[in-house]
Amino acid sequence: MEDCQMKNSTNNLLKISISLSGVILVVVIWSLFSRSLNPLILPSPVEVGRAILELARSGELGKNFLITFRRTLVGFAIAFFFGISIALLMKKNLFFRQIFKPLVTFVQTTPPVVWLVLSIIWFGLAQELTPVFIIFIVVFPIVLINFLEGLESFDTELIQMAKVFGSKRKRILFHILLPGMSPLIISSARVGLAFAWKSTVLAEFLGSSSGIGFMLSTANSLLDTSQVFAWALVLILAMLGLEYLVIDPVRGRVNRWIKCAES
Repeated sequence: MEDCQMKNSTNNLLKISISLSGVILVVVIWSLFSRSLNPLILPSPVEVGRAILELARSGELGKNFLITFRRTLVGFAIAFFFGISIALLMKKNLFFRQIFKPLVTFVQTTPPVVWLVLSIIWFGLAQELTPVFIIFIVVFPIVLINFLEGLESFDTELIQMAKVFGSKRKRILFHILLPGMSPLIISSARVGLAFAWKSTVLAEFLGSSSGIGFMLSTANSLLDTSQVFAWALVLILAMLGLEYLVIDPVRGRVNRWIKCAES
């Protein structure tokens, strides 16, 4: 077990080092190109850093980041709950599958911009409802389809064998179902969060008066490229933080015992 933990720690450090090397390379290339271009087209990393510091000092950074983050979590939680629940219903019952399949296809194939325009018509330039609605519309079919495909590949023979050997429902739930579905849930959450974050910014850009998307829109209208890059960098760092500080540790805990057993 100790050898396995040391091996995991070494692999994690190697991954972090490679990722940091990639980030440094991007910053160096960015800095070189910015020297030969107008700051209105491509501001330097130093100028973008100053813009971020100014936003932090004024309080705009923290305020608008928290607004966008809250909307993202609310919309994602609603979409994730209904996506997982309806996927389970579609897997269990053919009647529900036939009802929801065309509806999900309709929602998924309609461009998000169409839903955004409709939400502005229906709800107006709302502070919360429009972004949350867009997040739900975009993320719901992604989570549902991703989780349903995972359920289709789940080995139900394990459950049947457990029942044959007289295992109780509680044991089947905690020793077969949850361990088997945990990777599916995490995978669905990972993909859904990425799309939720993008959808929030898109909705705020065109249909809100607060949040990072709105601040991006304001900076764009003022031709303040440094602030545009600053808010874009904040978005990227936030998504990387979710990926490396939340999703990866949770996924690691779920999969660690499997990797250790295989080694």
